[in-house]
Amino acid sequence: MKSKYAILRFVLPLVLCLFATQWGSTLFAQELSVPGNGRREASRVYRHEIVVFGQDVTLRENEVSREIVVIGGNLTIEGTAEGDVVVVFGSVKVTGTADRDLVVVFGSADLAEGSEVDGDAVIVGGTLNVEPGAALNGGRREFAFGKALPDFSWAGDWFLKGVMLARPIPPQFPWVWAVAGVFILMYLFLAAVFPQPVGRCVHALETTPAASFVTGILALTLLGPLAFLLVVSVAGILVLPVLVLALLAATFLGKLAIYQCAGKQVGRQFNLQSFQQPSAALFLGLVAFYLIYTVPVLGFLVWGLTLAWGLGAVFLAIYANFQSERPREPEFVTSPAALARNASGGESPSKETTPPELPDSISFVRAGFWVRLWASFLDVILLGILMSFTGPLFFLFWAAYHVVMWVWKGTTIGGIVAGIRVLRVDGQPMSFSVALVRSLSSFFSAIVLFLGFFWAGWDREKQSWHDKIAGTIVVKMPKGISLF
Repeated sequence: MKSKYAILRFVLPLVLCLFATQWGSTLFAQELSVPGNGRREASRVYRHEIVVFGQDVTLRENEVSREIVVIGGNLTIEGTAEGDVVVVFGSVKVTGTADRDLVVVFGSADLAEGSEVDGDAVIVGGTLNVEPGAALNGGRREFAFGKALPDFSWAGDWFLKGVMLARPIPPQFPWVWAVAGVFILMYLFLAAVFPQPVGRCVHALETTPAASFVTGILALTLLGPLAFLLVVSVAGILVLPVLVLALLAATFLGKLAIYQCAGKQVGRQFNLQSFQQPSAALFLGLVAFYLIYTVPVLGFLVWGLTLAWGLGAVFLAIYANFQSERPREPEFVTSPAALARNASGGESPSKETTPPELPDSISFVRAGFWVRLWASFLDVILLGILMSFTGPLFFLFWAAYHVVMWVWKGTTIGGIVAGIRVLRVDGQPMSFSVALVRSLSSFFSAIVLFLGFFWAGWDREKQSWHDKIAGTIVVKMPKGISLF
C-alpha cells in the first residue's frame, strides 16, 4: 500500500501540473486572440521576442510580436509589434503598428501611410521619414552628427553589405571607392617619402616570407597582454598611446610593403619591366588587392593575412637593420695567387678560406611552381585511395609518405614522373630531420590560402615557404639521370 501511495504522490502532482499548464496556455491563447474590439481573430499568428543578427526580418500582416531587436539587418513591420523595436545598422519600414518605442541606430526609419507608432521614434545617426497619413503618437527625436555629415546611415550600409559579407569594400557604394582612392594616394605618398624603409620591408618579405608571417601573428597575439600589463602598471598608461601610434605606423608600412612586393611579383611573372619600379609596382598591387577586398569572405581573410604578414615584415626589417649596425668580425679571403698554388699542387689554403665543395646537382635548373604542382597532383591521385581507408588519418599518412620518399629517393612518385628532386641548399641529400621539418612546415604553407606553395612561382630562388624553413631547394633532373 505504501508503494501505491508513493506512486500516487509522484503521479498526481505531475498530472496536476500538466493540466494547469494546458489550462494556462489555453487562457493565454484566448487572451492574445481577442483584439481590443472584443472580436476573436483566430487567423492571427503570435510570436515571442524576435532577436536577429545579420539578416532581414519581416513581420507579416497577420503576425503579432513582442520586442524586436535586429542588428545588421533591415526590418519591415506589416503586422503589430507590441513591445519596443530596436534596429542597429539597418533600416525600418513600418506599414503596420508599433505599440511602443521605435529606436534606430545608424539607419533610417520610414513610416508609411496608414502606419501607427504609439511610442517615441528615436533615430541616432540616421533619418526619419513620416509620410502623410502615418500616425506618430509619441515624440520625434533625431540625433544627427553635424552638418557636414547629417547622418551615419552609410555606416549601417557598410556594416550590412561589407562586414556582414566579410569584405572590407562593398563595391556598390561610391563613397567606399572615394575612401579607397584616398588610401591609394596616401600609400603612394608614403612610398615616395620613405623609400628605404619600404625597401627593407619588401626585402624581408622576399627573403623570409614564412618568418615574416609567423612574427606578425606573434606580434598580434602578444599585443593584448602587453596592453593589459601597461594598463595594470598605471605608469604604462602614458606609454600606451605611443604604442598604439607605433603599431598604426607599422601597419601602414607593412601593408605598403605587401602591395609593392605583390606588384613586383605580378610584373615579374608577366615580364613587365615597367612594373619593377617601386611606384608602378605599388599601384598595381593596390589595385589587385582592393579588387580582392570586394569578394565576400575572401576579402576579409586576405585583409587579415596582409595585416599580420606586413607587420611581421616590419619587425624583421627593424631587427635586420639593428644587426647590420653591429661590428662584424674580419673575414679572411683567399687571394687568387693562393688559389692558383692550390690548383697546381702547392700548399693548400687554411680551413677558414677553403670553400666547401658543392656537388654538381646544385647547379641544376630550379623547378618552378607548375611542375611541382603537377608532381603533387600525381601524388594525390596515387594516394587518394588511402582516404577511403584512413579517413582523418590521411594527412598523417601523407606526411609520412613524403618523409620516407624524400629520405630514400630524394623525391616522391609524382616527383619521379615529373623529373624533380628535393635537395638541401648545400646540395647534400635529404636527411630525416630536414625531411620531417619540410613535411610539417608544408602544412603551414597550406593553411595560409596555400600562399606558401605559390611562393615558389614568385621567389627568385624558386623556394616555397617550407623550402625556406627547411633549407631545401627543388631542382629539375636531366633526362639521362634516373631517379630510381
